[in-house]
Amino acid sequence: MSTCQLKMSQSFSFVSTPPSNPGKPDNFHSALNEQPHASSLLAATKAGSEILVTAHAEDTNLPVPETPKRKVIVVGAGISGLRAASVLQRHGLEVVVLEGRDRIGGRICTTRPEGKPARDIGAAWMHETSQNKLVKLIPKLGIEYYYDDGAPLYYTSHGRAGAQFKAKKVADEFADYVDWYYTANPDAEDKSVDDFVQEFVNQHELINDDERLWAPQAVKEVEQWLGTSTSQASSKYLSYFVTERNMYMKGGYDSIVNWTAESLRKSPNTIQLNQLVTHVNWSETGLNPVSVRCKGPNDEVQTIIGDAIVITTPLGTFHHELISFDPPLPKDIQNGINNLSYGALGKVFFEFSEVFWSKNNDQFIYYPSPGQNATNNVENGSSASSHDSSGYNSVDNILNHATVTVNLTMVADSKELCVQIVEPLTQRVEAMTDKNELYKFFEPLFLLLRTEPYKALPGLVNIETTRWTQDPLAGFGTYSIEKVGDNPYLLLDALKNHKDSRLQFAGEHLISAGGGCVHGAFASGEEAAIKLLNPLGIRYDGGDLVSINKVP
Repeated sequence: MSTCQLKMSQSFSFVSTPPSNPGKPDNFHSALNEQPHASSLLAATKAGSEILVTAHAEDTNLPVPETPKRKVIVVGAGISGLRAASVLQRHGLEVVVLEGRDRIGGRICTTRPEGKPARDIGAAWMHETSQNKLVKLIPKLGIEYYYDDGAPLYYTSHGRAGAQFKAKKVADEFADYVDWYYTANPDAEDKSVDDFVQEFVNQHELINDDERLWAPQAVKEVEQWLGTSTSQASSKYLSYFVTERNMYMKGGYDSIVNWTAESLRKSPNTIQLNQLVTHVNWSETGLNPVSVRCKGPNDEVQTIIGDAIVITTPLGTFHHELISFDPPLPKDIQNGINNLSYGALGKVFFEFSEVFWSKNNDQFIYYPSPGQNATNNVENGSSASSHDSSGYNSVDNILNHATVTVNLTMVADSKELCVQIVEPLTQRVEAMTDKNELYKFFEPLFLLLRTEPYKALPGLVNIETTRWTQDPLAGFGTYSIEKVGDNPYLLLDALKNHKDSRLQFAGEHLISAGGGCVHGAFASGEEAAIKLLNPLGIRYDGGDLVSINKVP
């Protein structure tokens, strides 16, 4: 009996509906054929009422069946999936989170070696800290942090760049020009960053030949931000360096993950690990039940049925079609997926017995030498662009590639360097299994970084390399990026077209502010959850400490 029915029965307990075809009682007008006396009728009515009241009183002691909770299936226990699930749970919905790994966090992965600082193999920084809502959790959770925005040191294969190395400022000028150009010409053809910067310096009348030669190399610093090479990166959607501050999560990003998952862990069956989702049956309107099929650690298959689904797997999993959908995804969503690329930022951690690099700088930025074709172009006054990034160095090593090296002595109080690389080098390095071979490949960079060049390098203690490009659950990469010809707005617009669907999506690739970042993924998880509340008939509660500013 529902609450509504219960209240109605209490208000009208003396009212009964006569049968549609009442039969004549056997004793009606029997014996002396006398009409019943009025007092007899009253007594009978009173008795009958007492029976009704007694029966009703007994009925109200029965347990009132509860309306089953609406159930939402969240695929993926990365930060966006955990946030989506926690918001939905807070609104009274039953939630089940299916995660293919044996841990939560997704592309946030913190290791804590005994006696050593925390190390983030995945995301390690909080970006856009002036408006990043997750910053509020730093003091709340007591997380150690470090703003690594001190002055970096710049290097080329010839050694440290001097104070008059102005190629970096020419590169910044190019970025400013690109922003103006596509704002003024929004329909202009997209070009790779390499092609466009080469055109820019060749046509620039106020720079010298050295600046013309080295500015395209200085632009490559942005590769470590984009997660892809400038030969592939889009100029139209170039995300160059801005005035934001970046905070290194010295205490480990897992603190944020654990805080997000705290309420979900109170029920042992909410987060289910080692459950690889392979197929999704979905419904736009909810007229048909939705379900997912997943495979357990021993290849056992189970199907979970619910009222709605949130998919939070990385963009790369869609490119590789690791999950099938029935019916197929809407054409506008699929088109949006096809028009956004996926990058691969790699990290290699080198621990030494002694610190041989500068203890006063947060980062060391290395620019590879220009290729021979670029040199010929400058000497001949040619405007042809060069795709040769191999430089003068014919020996195959790290000096042929732009790198940003994080000084973990400053950042995390350890005797370590973290060298960041991008695709296609990432795929190659992450496939290396021989640590001696790996060290030999990077050794020329360490020789450059020595503060005392006459000293031999100290002993190597340990090497650890990321493996994201070999990980199908990471989508064989790290985060989304616009390559030449991409249009990130197609996917965002498609999601708006389906804002009332029972199938929603979340992740770092599905947010207009904070794309590619943890706080962007976190916010997208909340957005996906809020979108589901309306079709499920639930009012949004307004959010919590770290909620996004507006309802999508």
